[in-house]
Amino acid sequence: MPIDPMMLNAILGTFKNMIEECKTKNLSGSDFDKMCETYARMEQLGNEHSDFNEYNAQLMNENLYGKFSDFYGRILTAEANAQSDDGGGYDDAAMLKQNVDALKQAIVAIRKSYQDTIEQAKGQDTEANMQMGLEYIERNIDKEILSAAGGLDNIKSSTKKDYEETIKKKPNAFDNSVEVEVMSNPEVLIKPIQDIIDLGEKPGMTLPRFLRLQIETGLDKAMEGSVSTRNGLETQKEFILSNPISPIHIQVVEQKLEKFDELANANKFKVPNSTELKYAFEDIERLHENDIQKWDQIKTRWNDLLGDLSFWSLSYCSFAPYIQPWASALDPVAATKKTQNTSPGIFKEREKLFQKYFGISFYEIFKQPTFLWEVKYNYIDHSQEFVEFLIEKIYPECKPFNHLSHDLIEQRGLFCKRGKDSKDREANPQSHFPLERMIELYDKKYGTGRYHSKYDAVEKNESAAKPWDLSSFKH
Repeated sequence: MPIDPMMLNAILGTFKNMIEECKTKNLSGSDFDKMCETYARMEQLGNEHSDFNEYNAQLMNENLYGKFSDFYGRILTAEANAQSDDGGGYDDAAMLKQNVDALKQAIVAIRKSYQDTIEQAKGQDTEANMQMGLEYIERNIDKEILSAAGGLDNIKSSTKKDYEETIKKKPNAFDNSVEVEVMSNPEVLIKPIQDIIDLGEKPGMTLPRFLRLQIETGLDKAMEGSVSTRNGLETQKEFILSNPISPIHIQVVEQKLEKFDELANANKFKVPNSTELKYAFEDIERLHENDIQKWDQIKTRWNDLLGDLSFWSLSYCSFAPYIQPWASALDPVAATKKTQNTSPGIFKEREKLFQKYFGISFYEIFKQPTFLWEVKYNYIDHSQEFVEFLIEKIYPECKPFNHLSHDLIEQRGLFCKRGKDSKDREANPQSHFPLERMIELYDKKYGTGRYHSKYDAVEKNESAAKPWDLSSFKH
């Protein structure tokens, strides 16, 4: 769903007026075309995004405000030069003022958009939007369907109750203003624009000198938004280091930062060429693309193998017909027997393909970098003792036409929480650690307690298993 037209027009109205002004003056050329392309990109993003905050953030990240104003200034300069060549009474001071005023107007538009975005992000119209949604239901949903749901009054009552309970527990659940204020602050983009304005307002400045000095001092390059790009990379690195998917993802963002600094240092203005930077980043991503895919595939495949062993062994437990997925079958008992009979064959074929394509045997999984990484960062779902049980007890028995002994079935059942006195020993007791790391970073960036004022508390599983300790892991 695109951004509401009223909100979109409030942002884009100024820029659209500039285009209309140029059309009225019959101005054209490559700069005019690029200005129109920039505006079209602004409109395109407005149609692609449903979240106003994300839309404004992308406008700023792509520096579309600055680019539009730059092209607009060039068009006015070209117009002035044409008037001078035709003897049309060229007024240098007036044209310089037009250029500077266009840049000032861009800053006003950027700051207004930023403030409007913060206001929108406060979520003050959440109740009004909720009411509009209920009115839409009343107008468009069949009366019989509404009646089956308890009637519109019941829906309104439960919706209001849910909203009030949410606000009571999480007062900032619908307020994203702090996040927008921190992540989308435009001052880093405004500073280089203001530097050009200051240059244009120096005593005795002329338009030709103004344009020449922009190039000679690199102010035109600084306005491309490269500082924002580097800040974005630093933020990306923070989040990656908080919960790194793989060491390769860390390498990618670090190499991008290194390349940014390398290109900046090679430029006398300490600003990397935006086009060169773009292609350099694409090269880095292509360089690591296969390694990332291989990492993901290996991790997925051994997770499937452990899942197969867990699933197969669980199907023998007496309570299996009463839990999912077997409980949903027409004949739950028959469904468990089908799992018992077919899963070993499926497991062996998966194991064979894993060995064929990655050269990794079952026992080699547990020395594999992907496995060690998952354990280190608490991503693995299973506890250490349960994985050891699968390796030592279940794997040797998981082969076609073989079935688990009564003793192993009893042992498997003890890992599951089935009664008041039983305890779960199957799950990793530290599986909540990744979220806690993310919360720590979130509060560091947006303020202490901010996460819990917006989202549910961390849910810890009830696993009685000991935390993972690779030094005691036997495999």
